[in-house]
Amino acid sequence: MEILKQSISNISPITGEFTNQSLERDFQLHSFQEFNDYSRKYILTFGFLFFLFIIPDYFLIKDRYQLTTIFLIRILYLLMTFLYYSHLPHLKLYLNLFSTIYEFAGIVCFWILFFCDKHPNIFFYQQGLIILILAIFLILPNRYVNKIFLSVLLTLVSLYIIITIRKISSLPLYSGGLFTFSITIMLCCAFAARYENRLQRIQFLNNQALERLSNTDALTSALNRRKYDLDLEKEIARAKRYKHPFSGIMFDIDNFKSINDEYGHLTGDRVLVQLCSYIKGMVRENDQLYRWGGEEFIILLPGTSLRPAEQLANRIKNFLKKSDFTPVSTVNCSFGVSTWKEYETTNSFTKRLDYLLYRAKENGKGCVVSDSEGKNLKLFPEEE
Repeated sequence: MEILKQSISNISPITGEFTNQSLERDFQLHSFQEFNDYSRKYILTFGFLFFLFIIPDYFLIKDRYQLTTIFLIRILYLLMTFLYYSHLPHLKLYLNLFSTIYEFAGIVCFWILFFCDKHPNIFFYQQGLIILILAIFLILPNRYVNKIFLSVLLTLVSLYIIITIRKISSLPLYSGGLFTFSITIMLCCAFAARYENRLQRIQFLNNQALERLSNTDALTSALNRRKYDLDLEKEIARAKRYKHPFSGIMFDIDNFKSINDEYGHLTGDRVLVQLCSYIKGMVRENDQLYRWGGEEFIILLPGTSLRPAEQLANRIKNFLKKSDFTPVSTVNCSFGVSTWKEYETTNSFTKRLDYLLYRAKENGKGCVVSDSEGKNLKLFPEEE
């Protein structure tokens, strides 16, 4: 809960976004998939609606050259919409940049349409201006600062075209009303977007906290067995696709029952917590430690072949043997080490690790047994 409160304090009171760049990047990547799955169809709808305004243009504009120009502009924007829509799944890392470019292109098209119309219907363009402001804030994903900048630019330049270039000075009252109404809409959208940003990020933090609780062992803070099953499936799929090796280490504490009997279960719990703390400091950031059950643990080592995994297991064994677990004098562990083989399933890989750990126990405990010679291939029926 304290971690959650600290994370919420990283939300900016002005923009509603994370001030921590790492957290903001994680949120953007998380929300990208939802936008890609459910919201990008609205972009296509907006592009079609913008194009369909050619219908009233056809009846209102008598100059065929002017009508053709406007038609080409609307076609151009529709093509840009298709381009943005089709490339959106590949823009994960540059979504805000391309959203800004797309929105600015739409704004420029709006200005060109207004400028080309020799006898513009001001009420018609007022509606277009409001729709664009709403689209900037509500439809496309973008940084809050970008939304504010684009909406302000859109409003000010549009008013400049109305009053200065088009010289519609005969409607001063309307021009003032347009300015006031556009600013009001923009401010309402800005406040709503800031509030929505904050709520979305709080929900993101809550989901992260719930996920941590469901995937983490309460005592040791190692990942739990459920998370191991999920991660192992993903790791096998990744290894099959990219032909990268990965290895696993299963180990447990030798004679752990005697520690509980002699020093009590609370001391045994402290030993488990301290052991996990030591091991987390010895593995890489992308290596994961799981509590398999009781005093048994598994380490998954992505991108690691058998020999480096054996070396790591020996380093951990020697380090733990020399470490301080007061009041327990010495903590010894037995290790089973294997690397994943192309035909293996999640069950057979875990069974192999379990069998190798059993062999380590049989060999006198406090040792490392690996599958370096591949002697156990016929142990599991599904591998034959």
